[in-house]
Amino acid sequence: MQAIRTLGQFVEDEQIVRWLAEQIAQNHRDSDTGARAVAKKARLPMVCSTCTATKACCSSYVIVRLYEGLVIADTLKRTGRDTPELRADLRTRAERMDATPVADWFTPCLFLDGAERCTVYAVRPTTCAQLYVYSSPDLCNARSPNVISYTPRAEVAHANELEEAFRERLSLRKKVGRRYLGILPRMVLVALEAWDRTDFRDYLRQLDWPTEEAWAAAVSRAP
Repeated sequence: MQAIRTLGQFVEDEQIVRWLAEQIAQNHRDSDTGARAVAKKARLPMVCSTCTATKACCSSYVIVRLYEGLVIADTLKRTGRDTPELRADLRTRAERMDATPVADWFTPCLFLDGAERCTVYAVRPTTCAQLYVYSSPDLCNARSPNVISYTPRAEVAHANELEEAFRERLSLRKKVGRRYLGILPRMVLVALEAWDRTDFRDYLRQLDWPTEEAWAAAVSRAP
């Protein structure tokens, strides 16, 4: 008889997080390679690697897939950072983001430390790892329409394919017309709240996931 496992036990036994982390890391490397290739071909400066300005990129409205929330949740669990206070902060942040138009959101990420260093950098979301710019950092902080950025088409396709494979490995049948994604703090909180549940599949399926149309609109508005 197959043992009943929590989400945390399942992803550990089946090495789901390890698999996801490897795929995410490769996609991050591909984004870096692609962005540098564009810089070289178009003779544009790669300013992200030398940027010393306030991290405007880390104040963006970030939309992530559920699996990205899961690997961040795993990092938080392993490093002892999954606390009631953190979950409360995630919930408050998610509620604020839900109530704020995408274009109006400009708030430092919850996962930045006091020195503006990302505390989940190795498993940072795809959106964060693909955001490379070739224009002045001053334009980023001014939220200028003249920012010149990298367009990661192949890497986004890979991330979407990984979402499909992730759902298959978790036996999360796709809700018709729905996507397992949302704003960053919400997806991390969802993963943490599902972590110790044995009914995690039913729990995740019943959540109010966005429609295909809402997903496409959200991605088109995201930084």
